[in-house]
Amino acid sequence: MTAVKIPLTQLPHQLPNMLAMATGGLRSYVPLLRGKPGREQSQTMAPPPAALLDAYLTWAGVDAERFGDRIPPHFAVSQMALAMISRLTAQAPYPLLSVLNQGVRLRMNAPLPRGSRITLRGQLADASDDGYRARIHSALRMGTAEQPEALLIDAFAAVPLKKRPGSKPKTAAEPDYRTVGHWQAAADEGVTFFKLTGDFNPIHTLPAVARRTRFGGCIMHGYGAFAQVFETIRSAGVDIADIEVRFINALPLPSPQLSIQTAATADEEGRYALRLIDDAGTVYQVGSYIPAGGKA
Repeated sequence: MTAVKIPLTQLPHQLPNMLAMATGGLRSYVPLLRGKPGREQSQTMAPPPAALLDAYLTWAGVDAERFGDRIPPHFAVSQMALAMISRLTAQAPYPLLSVLNQGVRLRMNAPLPRGSRITLRGQLADASDDGYRARIHSALRMGTAEQPEALLIDAFAAVPLKKRPGSKPKTAAEPDYRTVGHWQAAADEGVTFFKLTGDFNPIHTLPAVARRTRFGGCIMHGYGAFAQVFETIRSAGVDIADIEVRFINALPLPSPQLSIQTAATADEEGRYALRLIDDAGTVYQVGSYIPAGGKA
């Protein structure tokens, strides 16, 4: 992977995301600041700065010639939609200082043009718990004036409430996985992704703070690892129309050698299973995708 150096001059572009994340935790503790759950939020934003997007494309391994002048869907969710997701998540009636992203689904209906103004609408679709863990679901629509629903985003987060009693893991038949690529995250990968997106959560960026958590050190952003999975599948020659991924284990930084694997055959719904796994068999992300045109 090509090393990416992000100049400090790019950080002002991340201030809205940083501010939204910083105030999200406060709002979760002050009911009057939360806003009304379910109420739609909307905004219009300028195209992302060319230098920032170019640096992100390099980091993610995007094939610029193949992708053309489109904005990658994973950049749209991890950087462009981050502030709104933070505001929607803060509407949930849970203490959010320990919130973690748990997964995402992206449905690509039309390209997001790189140089166009983008409209974004979203609402808190669900905030519920089983007594042990809170589940927060934000639903967003992103697009242009001509294609307001070019990209549909379902972002999922969780807040641990108390320890769940041990239970026997469920077993299921394993798909016929094949490895389509590899990735390994460096020790400072979390800091790099913060500079690219504005997601400054200390669990990803500050070792001194992260060592005091249950993870014992920094872990990789779930959206960052997802971007690498997405682009590895695309580099294997697959254009993705619909992809959903769950973040099931924290990825330590630096990471072990990782394999991106996809199923050789689709399930009965036409979806191909995928996973991010290390050589020891620990799985970090699982999910599935539908190729454009229905065939991989």
